[in-house]
Amino acid sequence: MLVAGMAQAQSTAGYGDWQLHLPTNHPIRLADDGDRVYVVAENAFYFFDKKLNTTQVLSHRDGLSDVAAVAVAYDSTTRQTVVAYRNTNIDVLTASGRVHNLSDVLRKSIQGRKVINQLSVEAGRAYLSTTFGLVVIDLNKLEVSDTYSNIGPGGTVVNVYDAAVANGYLYAATSAGLLRGPLTSNLLDYRSWTQYLPVPLSTTQQVYHYVAAYNGKVYAAVGAMFAGSVYVFNPAGAGAWQGVPNTYTAQFRNLRASSIGILLIDDDAGVRRIDAAEKVSVVVAPVRGNSIQDAVRSRDGSYYLANYQAGLQRLRPGQPAETFLANGPETNLAFGLLADARTNTVDVFTGAYSERYQPNFLRGGFYEYANGQWTNITATTFPNPTDFPNPTSPVHGTRTPDGTLYVANYGGGLLEWQGPGKFRRFGQNTPAANPLLGTFGDANRVEITDVAATPEGKVWVVNRHLRQGISGLSLFDPAATTWQVIPSAPGLDALDRIALDNYGYAWVSVSRKADRGGGSSAAPGIFAIDPDNANPPRFFTMANGLPDNQIYELAKDRRGYMWAATIKGVAVFNDPSGPFQSTQGFTLPSVQRGEGTGFPALFTEAVRAIAVDGGDRKWFGTDHGLWLFSPDADEALLHFTTANSPLPSDRIVDVKVNDKTGEVWVATDAGVVTYRGGATITEGEPKCAAAFPNPVRPDFQGLVGITGLANNAIVKITDVAGHLVYATTAAGGAVTWNMTMPDGQRVRSGIYLVLSTDADGKNGCVSKVAVLSR
Repeated sequence: MLVAGMAQAQSTAGYGDWQLHLPTNHPIRLADDGDRVYVVAENAFYFFDKKLNTTQVLSHRDGLSDVAAVAVAYDSTTRQTVVAYRNTNIDVLTASGRVHNLSDVLRKSIQGRKVINQLSVEAGRAYLSTTFGLVVIDLNKLEVSDTYSNIGPGGTVVNVYDAAVANGYLYAATSAGLLRGPLTSNLLDYRSWTQYLPVPLSTTQQVYHYVAAYNGKVYAAVGAMFAGSVYVFNPAGAGAWQGVPNTYTAQFRNLRASSIGILLIDDDAGVRRIDAAEKVSVVVAPVRGNSIQDAVRSRDGSYYLANYQAGLQRLRPGQPAETFLANGPETNLAFGLLADARTNTVDVFTGAYSERYQPNFLRGGFYEYANGQWTNITATTFPNPTDFPNPTSPVHGTRTPDGTLYVANYGGGLLEWQGPGKFRRFGQNTPAANPLLGTFGDANRVEITDVAATPEGKVWVVNRHLRQGISGLSLFDPAATTWQVIPSAPGLDALDRIALDNYGYAWVSVSRKADRGGGSSAAPGIFAIDPDNANPPRFFTMANGLPDNQIYELAKDRRGYMWAATIKGVAVFNDPSGPFQSTQGFTLPSVQRGEGTGFPALFTEAVRAIAVDGGDRKWFGTDHGLWLFSPDADEALLHFTTANSPLPSDRIVDVKVNDKTGEVWVATDAGVVTYRGGATITEGEPKCAAAFPNPVRPDFQGLVGITGLANNAIVKITDVAGHLVYATTAAGGAVTWNMTMPDGQRVRSGIYLVLSTDADGKNGCVSKVAVLSR
C-alpha cells in the first residue's frame, strides 16, 4: 500500500491566532465537492486537495465557527458544503469560500438529548437528522426553514437517523420506523406522515438507520442486534417494500447514493454497489482489520474511503490504494508537554495518572513537533523494541543542554532518548546500582512523576514509590551514570512535581493524595531541597501562605520567583534571598484589574497548569479554560474557552510556552492546540528585528509580529517621515502591532520603520515593514 503525499509542514499560526494539532487518522464521514474531499475525523476536520495531493486541517483560523465536526455533506445545486458539529452548531461553506454560520439548532432549547445523527442534502436543502426530529436548512436563503419534531404516531417525538428525498416525498429513517411525507403538505402535522415497516420493529431491535434514494427508488438499511439487510421501495411499481438480495451484513456504516447506484458501506464486504436492477456487486474489496466508515465516488471513477484504521484512502482503477493523512499526532491523548526553545522542539506525552494517582497503563508513546512536522514516537511508528522500548505511561519530560530527552514514565521508569535505537532505560535494579524503586514493591511498576534538567546537564528524577523512610528524589549524572539520592524526610517517598530555581534548589510537591491504599501517609505541600545538603529541607503549607496544600504544578518565572498552581488558585514565593535565607512564605497575588478584581487570582479554580512566557506573563490552565495574567498575576489579560476559541475542551491539563516562537502549547483532555502569543526570548546578542507578515497584504486583519528584539526592548514605529505611529515595550524579545494610528485608524499604505533599543539605549536596530494599500 502506498502512503501518498502527506501534508506539507504545518505553518505557524499568525500572532493572536490558533493552530490545531489534532489526529486525523480516524475518518468517519466524507463529502466530495469535485476539487476537494472534506473529511470528518474523530478528532479533526480537514480537506484533501485532489490536484495537489495535500491535506489541510480546518479550524477557527479558516473561518469555521466551532470544533468537533460530526457530519458533512456537499450540495451540487448550490455548490455549498454543510458541516455539522457535535454541539449542533452548523456552518455552510459557500461557493465563494466564505463561511456562513447557522446557530439556530445550537441555541434551541429542548428537553432531552440534542444529538446530530446524520446530514444529507438534496437540491438546495440540507436535512439534519437529530435525536429530536428533522431540521431542514434552505441553502439558498441560508436559514433554517423547518423543524419536524412531533411526527411520530400520535404526534410523538421521534429520533431521526437519516433522511432522503425522492419523487416529491421526504423519507425519514426513525425510531418509529420509516416515515414518508409529501413535500407539498404541512409536514409539521404528524398526520401528513405515513409509517412504513418493511420489517416490523420487534424485541430483536430492528432499527432503520440509513435511507437513500436512487433512480426514483428508495433504499433503507435495516439493522438488528446481530445482522441487517437493505430493502427497496419503488413508488412506480407495486408500492411495496422488498428485500434486496445479497445485502446481508453484521453492521451497516452508511448508505449513500452515487452516479452508478447505491453504495452500501458495512463491516463485512467493504463497499458494495446496488445498481438500478438491484444487482449487488463489490466495488471496494474488504481488507481484514480495517473498518470503512464511509465512501464517495468521484467523477473520474475513483473511490475515497474513510478507513477508520488507515485514514483517508483513494482507490483508482488499476492502481494500488493510496493513503492520505494530514501530519499530526497519532492520537488526541495528552497529559504533559515539554517546549524546548533551545532545540525548538515540543513533546507531547500520552500517559496519565488520576487524581488518586492510578496510572492509565497505556503504552501510547509520545509525539514530537519540530520544523513544522510531527513525528510519532510510538510502537506504530517504531514497532521494533530495539528502536523504541515503548514504556508504560510517559507523563513528563525534560531536555539537557545537549538536547537529550529524559522521559518520566508513570509505571515504566526513566527513559533517556536520543533517537531510534539510541536510548537507555532505568528501572528497579535496571541497570544495577540505581536508586529507583517500584511502587508497593512491584519492580515492574516504577512510577516516575517528573524530571528536571540542570544547566550542567544533570537530571532530577522524582520517583513516587510510597516506601516510608526511603527518599524518592535523586539527581542523575548521565555522563558518569551516577546517582545522588537526597536524604530521606517524611513525604519524600510520595512526591509529584518539580521545578528548579535560580539557586539550583529543587522545589518539589508532595502528592495531593499521598496514600493510595497503603504506603506513605505524607501530608501534601511543597519542599524546597538543597542538593548540597547545606540547608535542611524546608516545607511549605497553608501555614506558609499557600491557598491550599494540594499542588498541581510548580514553575519559575523570569525574575526567579517560584509559582505554585493549587486546587484553589495560585501563589508565589518572591523573596529574592531564597527559601533558606528568608522566613517569608508564599503570597497570594491579588487581581487589581480585569476579571476577578479584588480577589486572589483564580481563588475559586483548580489551576492544573502554569507556564511563563517571554514577557514574564503567566498562563494558567484550569477546568474552565485557559487564562493569561500579567507578570504579577494582578490583572487578567485573556480568558479562552471553547466558546471564544478553537479549544477542543475547557479542561486544560498542561500549558507550556516555546520561547523561541512565542507559541503557547495547550494540552486539553480532548487534544492539543497552540496559540501564537506575542512574547519570545531572544538568546544571545539580538539580531535586527524581523516582522511577520511582511509585506502586509490589504486583506490582512491580524497582528504584525516583530521578533528578534533585545529582551524587554523599547520599541517605536514611525512612518518614513518620522511621525510616531506606535510605541511600546517588548514582551521579552517580541512585540505585536495591530497596524493602527494613535487615533485608532488603520495606517495608510507605505513603509514603516521599527526602531528599537534595550533599556540602556544599546543594541539599537532599525527594521522595515511594508503595508500595502487596499
